[in-house]
Amino acid sequence: MMRRYLITLFSTLMMLGAYSVYAQVSQRLLSRSHTNHATAKRPIIHNVPSIGPRISQETAEKYLPDAPWAVNARAKIRADGLHLFFNEKKLVNGNTEIEVSPVAMVFMGDETENPDDQKLPIVVLAERAIFQLDEAAELSEIRTRMINKIMFLGGVLIRGDDNLQVRGSNFAFSRDNKNISSYSPIHFRFQEHQGLATNIQINLQMRDGGAYADNPQIESVTDIFISEHLEMNLKPDGDEPPVLVTSEGSFNYVFDTQLAILKQDVLVYRMDKTGLADSLTCDSLALQFGEKLNAIPSENNTLGGSSNLELISLTATGNEVIAKSSANQLEAVGERLTYLLRENKLILQKNRGVEIEYRGAELFTPRLEIQVDDHQQPIFAKCDGPGQVKYLDKPDGDSVQLIQQSAIPAILAQANWQESLTFMPDADSQGQLDLITLTGKAVMHSPVHQSGIISNSIKVWLKRIEQETSVNASTNKSLSQEQDVQIVRTFAEQNVAVVSPYLEGEYESLDIHFDRQSIATLAALKGETPETTDSTDTTTSNNVASDPAGQSAATEKRSPLQKIPKEPFKIDATHLTLQVVHDPEFKDVHVAHVKTEGIVKANGLIEGQDDPVHLDGQSVDIANGGEERQRFHLLGTDERYASIRSGEMRIDGIDLFVDRAQNFSRVMGGGAIEFPVKSNWNGDKLQQAQILEVSWKEQMRFEGRTAHFVGTVRATIGDSVITCEELKVHLDQPISLKSTSMTIKPQIASIECRDRVRFEMNQYENGVLIGIRYLDVWSYTMNQQTGAMNAQGPGTIEFWQRSNGKASLGLPQGMMGKSTSEKSPAKKSGWDYTRITFAGHMDGNYLKRQGTLHDRVNVLHGPVSEPLSRFGRDNRPPQSVWVQSQLLEVALREVPKDPKKPAEEQTPWSIEVQAKGNAEIEGDQFLAKADLVTFDQSNQMFTMRSLENRHATIWHYEHPQAARSRYDVKMIRISPDGNILELDRTLGASGSR
Repeated sequence: MMRRYLITLFSTLMMLGAYSVYAQVSQRLLSRSHTNHATAKRPIIHNVPSIGPRISQETAEKYLPDAPWAVNARAKIRADGLHLFFNEKKLVNGNTEIEVSPVAMVFMGDETENPDDQKLPIVVLAERAIFQLDEAAELSEIRTRMINKIMFLGGVLIRGDDNLQVRGSNFAFSRDNKNISSYSPIHFRFQEHQGLATNIQINLQMRDGGAYADNPQIESVTDIFISEHLEMNLKPDGDEPPVLVTSEGSFNYVFDTQLAILKQDVLVYRMDKTGLADSLTCDSLALQFGEKLNAIPSENNTLGGSSNLELISLTATGNEVIAKSSANQLEAVGERLTYLLRENKLILQKNRGVEIEYRGAELFTPRLEIQVDDHQQPIFAKCDGPGQVKYLDKPDGDSVQLIQQSAIPAILAQANWQESLTFMPDADSQGQLDLITLTGKAVMHSPVHQSGIISNSIKVWLKRIEQETSVNASTNKSLSQEQDVQIVRTFAEQNVAVVSPYLEGEYESLDIHFDRQSIATLAALKGETPETTDSTDTTTSNNVASDPAGQSAATEKRSPLQKIPKEPFKIDATHLTLQVVHDPEFKDVHVAHVKTEGIVKANGLIEGQDDPVHLDGQSVDIANGGEERQRFHLLGTDERYASIRSGEMRIDGIDLFVDRAQNFSRVMGGGAIEFPVKSNWNGDKLQQAQILEVSWKEQMRFEGRTAHFVGTVRATIGDSVITCEELKVHLDQPISLKSTSMTIKPQIASIECRDRVRFEMNQYENGVLIGIRYLDVWSYTMNQQTGAMNAQGPGTIEFWQRSNGKASLGLPQGMMGKSTSEKSPAKKSGWDYTRITFAGHMDGNYLKRQGTLHDRVNVLHGPVSEPLSRFGRDNRPPQSVWVQSQLLEVALREVPKDPKKPAEEQTPWSIEVQAKGNAEIEGDQFLAKADLVTFDQSNQMFTMRSLENRHATIWHYEHPQAARSRYDVKMIRISPDGNILELDRTLGASGSR
């Protein structure tokens, strides 16, 4: 708006028509050359028929069509390009005044120039002119030094080149006051511009007195002054409408400083073709001119004039400097407005804050600086000092009721700062984006979206989008849509805090990237179905009446797709990057991607969850596909694992990935996982779920029903621990990562353990430790649903069990997990220790309570004073036994209840053990070898048998150092204390007993 018509306005002000006229008239009238020429050819004019040079008559015919009397004027005087015409002369006041009438003056300039190059002359027409002299003189005796004042009385017309016209009355030249003035209204026209003023005064710089006493000269015009009321209608280039300029006070143009000043109620007004107005009002308007850059020096620079001047700046001041543009929906109020034309820079200032309204936005700042390009597009802007900008909800055709009932429009967005706001093209985008920077406790807030950011510095990247508009646009709405602005990115740093329905947190930096999509695309991204907005019209209208502030109505205008979470997702991190997808009107938003750097802590609800998700790590990467389609990628360190936790489920790791949609997670490097199960390692159902905890060093994969762990694995359920290099846990039903409420807790379906497998299991009864079991093998598998189990040796089984007073191998407790009595605790007389080693493999069925150990099986069993105490074959304690065989079979049989025995004397289970192949058994008083050794706990008997034509051998003794008795038999039965109860088919015997 400014540059389009103000340049035309202010470059014409120095002219005002009158300056060019008086400059040339005065120069020629009072110059020495003119005086000398007039003296040499001084005519004596009387009331006689027309006389004068023929060239003057031709001049009158050509240049004075509006003064036909001049052709036959009685007096025609020509002197140095000046042609003077009049009919009557009169000497008055004792010959001190000479009055001529009517009068016409034509200033031809340099008559030696080519006529084709000459400009139109300056013409002055007046009803009469009076020359006031310092002393009485005849016309033929007048000299320049004698002229004190010249007055053009009555109607005066001044014409010149470029359609110059000045109409007025009573112009006067005063030698004493050194000015040319008129205190009557004047009308002027120059080119297509025209105007009026109530008076005018042109002040002169003269050479007078001293050496110039006999030849005074006008050296230059110092300034032009109008005391009150100036009006100008300026016509810009092209088809632009005229510009009106008015001033109720004074106008002053000083040639030395090339400064023009208009004062009191200054108005600049323009109305475009559609009837929309632009205006500037102020108390004072200062216009600074200067020489044109790279201009060719002008020879016509006499009297202070120059044809190479151009407006270089304007400054409007006052209590209220108001600039308005209806077409641009702009209104600015300040105390000082400065426009630097060469830099295309505009500066607005106000101590209490400049107030600007622009297309639904309100800006408040002490100082605003704007720089535009040649197409009037902003390329730089800066607000200095504390400020604020607000974007208001634009009224549309459906919001008439809102406008009528809401005194204050709803605020869509608001920004505050304490130091500065700058706007400039982003150099890194090669001019494709604009960059806005807020510094000093910068705040961005959206009441409609209930969102806000605060930090020391905020940067916003914008993209301008050109839109097609109607050629015959006639409304504000159509004109305002010429260009749209799309937010592309926001970056905040230093002491950043964010609050919104979706996100809360504190950061050192926050980087948000925006992606504008259609409503349908956004709905598809979120996995939703677009809905029509017709159903919301009634709701919106109803809400307006009950909400005077219009806030609810603005909120209702959100897209029906938008879902506000129950609580925001809280993320505290060093650096946070977000990708936000939104609809064209920014009423529906979707956080599509989250990325953090530095230590991060986060928690909040996500789609489909009853329990909040807790995130912890060195960095977090979240891809949000809407609904249950989230992917989490967290990074940690060896010292501090990343963690994701929801409800009773938790996953830790160095490099952790979770895909909710695929129900999949994996960890590269070390980590840990926790989730509840309803069974133990043996498949026994638990009355209350316990947490399964697994840690590892290399990697983990979890796919809902199966978890695979690699590298120094440690798995715990209650007091039972498995360690190995590789572990697979299969569940009877999948754990859903889409919903972590865990209302249905799984049971362990099977496990697979490989490489250096170790089981550590503690057994408690009524809170008292009654058993400890260790299993060391190379691999172990167990199907808890079928009961099948298999272990690959070499392996070792160790267990400690509270003594029940009955000497047995203790295998039921060690291998099958059943206590001697399920109803009463065992006698606390001590502990039994059992150690089993085998070189082959072990298989069996847990549910069937049977198992088999293969290849070089060794069994040690005996009492110890406390758990974890051990002994070997060579230092067996009393009442201990050692068994060796190639194969060992163990079966646990349920014993029917005997109603004749007290409950505390009955055992619900009985063990049967068979040692096959080169079996040996050694007790306190015997040593036996046989093909088959069996033990039946129900009758407390050992049985040794030989197969085929071989025989079994037993050595019996009172103590190991005593003499031994030997029996070679096919079968022998013996009690645990070594008493021989039965011999079958004795083949030989030796020794004594």
